Amino acid sequence: MRILIFIFSIFLFSCTTENRNASLIESTPIVTVLGNETIDFGTIIEGETIDLEFRIKNTGSGSLIITNAKASCGCTKLDFPKEIIKEGEVAFIKVTFDSKKKSGMQNKKITLTTNAIPNIKILTIKGEVIPQKIKNILL
Repeated sequence: MRILIFIFSIFLFSCTTENRNASLIESTPIVTVLGNETIDFGTIIEGETIDLEFRIKNTGSGSLIITNAKASCGCTKLDFPKEIIKEGEVAFIKVTFDSKKKSGMQNKKITLTTNAIPNIKILTIKGEVIPQKIKNILL
């Protein structure tokens, strides 16, 4: 009798797990970047700020939630949607890079943490910052 109960329990739990996993797969949001995952802002003069924007789209099924957005440098400020991004909707990640006290080639990473699979999406901004001294010489 115990063996019969044991076999029935295994069968019952294995069916339940499959149904749960199937529903998770059926409602998986996907973060798709419209355009490039890297934006090259070109050349700017030290001290300038530049505003950039990434467009992302939820190309999966289910609601996309960005739980966190973090830049690799304090010189990069982010504005990202806090509300749910529904299937097929487009949202914007706004990035402001402040070149104060920066010079040379810059490469900054933006890490989005989401409920999508995979749950991390890396965006990049890059460009060159010319020191203020050189600008004065060129003019």
